[in-house]
Amino acid sequence: MVNRRYDRRYELFETVEIHAPNGQIILCAQKDSVLVPIAKVATYGMGKVAMYPESELRQLQQMKQNDRKLFDRNPGNEQRLRHLKKLRHNYERSQSMLKSFIAIGFTDSDSDINNIVYHLLNVGKSVTIDNRLDYPSDLEAPNGTLKIRSTWRILSDGRKYLSTLNCIPSSKGG
Repeated sequence: MVNRRYDRRYELFETVEIHAPNGQIILCAQKDSVLVPIAKVATYGMGKVAMYPESELRQLQQMKQNDRKLFDRNPGNEQRLRHLKKLRHNYERSQSMLKSFIAIGFTDSDSDINNIVYHLLNVGKSVTIDNRLDYPSDLEAPNGTLKIRSTWRILSDGRKYLSTLNCIPSSKGG
C-alpha cells in the first residue's frame, strides 16, 4: 500500500509512504516508477546512523579470543557478535559517506538532501533488471564530483527501489 503525502521540505519530487513487508513505513521520494527511501540519504548518507555499542563489541571479541570456552557456552554470543559487527560496519559506512558528501561541498541541509535524492531518482530511470547492481553515476556538487554506486530492487509492480547506496571517495584525498 502507498500513501501519498506532501512535505514542504521535498519540493523536487513527490513523497510516498511505502509499507515494507516487516510492517515498517518507509518515506520515499517518487518520480515516475522510481522510489528512493529518503532516509538512505537524510540519515544514512548524512552520518546519522546510531553509534554501535563499542564496549560490548570489544568485550565479546576479547572473550572470544581470550576465553573461548566461556564464549562458546552461550550460543547467543556468536550471533550477538555478528550483529554488533554489522552495526559497526553500518556506522562506519555512514560516517564515510558523510565525509564524502562534505568533501564535494554538500551539507546536511534539506536543499542538499533534495539534490542527492533527485540525482538518485534520475539515476533510477536508467536502471534495468540487467544493470541494477552497483549502478555507477556521478553526482555533481559545488566542490567537485562524487562517484556513486547504487543497487536497486525491481518491485513486483515494476517500480525501481533504491536498496543500497555507496559513495566512492576521491583518490585525490578529498
